[in-house]
Amino acid sequence: MKNTLFNSGEYYDLFYKDKDYANEARCIHEKLIENNIKGKRLLELGCGTGKHAKILSEFGYKILGIEKSIQMINSAEKIKNFECRQGDITKFKLREKFDSVISLFHVISYQVSNESLLSVFKTAYESLEENGLFLFDVWYGPAVLHQKPTIRVKKIKTESNYITRIAEPELLVNNNQVNVKYTFYDLNSNSNQLKITEEIHPMRYFSIPELKFFAQKTGFEVIDFKELLTGANPSLDTWGIYFIFKKNG
Repeated sequence: MKNTLFNSGEYYDLFYKDKDYANEARCIHEKLIENNIKGKRLLELGCGTGKHAKILSEFGYKILGIEKSIQMINSAEKIKNFECRQGDITKFKLREKFDSVISLFHVISYQVSNESLLSVFKTAYESLEENGLFLFDVWYGPAVLHQKPTIRVKKIKTESNYITRIAEPELLVNNNQVNVKYTFYDLNSNSNQLKITEEIHPMRYFSIPELKFFAQKTGFEVIDFKELLTGANPSLDTWGIYFIFKKNG
């Protein structure tokens, strides 16, 4: 059975339970402090189930998250100083202004068209106070093309289920895009019933000059780009990198 993107919210946290949300959130906090962001009003575009927000709230941030998937929102735990609203980050508008905007776990790489990318960047710009920062991560094109996406299989076991996820990528080099087909095989050991779920995730990879162009086009200044946890410069080994854009006053 095919589902729309992230309708398999029931599996999301199971398969990413080993992701280092705590250190990623700590690095984000440190980057904001290093760049003189003293305010704690933070907008998160594509907040998922709130794993980053939970850690950031412990640093004193008051976070508004925008998330398209109602399944993800329903899976999020209640967190102090975190509000999650359902919305499409390419379309929604806010009256509030924030000290910083973040978009993590490659949400920006899901913006496969220039129109949707520009829309998200403009929303981030309009949502920021003067001199505010927009921090996000993306797939880094040179590393993607060098390493090449491959089929990956991951298995997990819960109290009553054996779940296998197969990720099958299709590289579209003329689109700077990888379409990843996820198939979940969920076997209930009590009933011996098998549920099969499929999703297609279109992912865009970026070059540094490309994102510098889109930054300039939407009024931002690029002030940093590196690998998040290590601080390494982008290379053929860094599949994911972060960017920091600044809204100049």
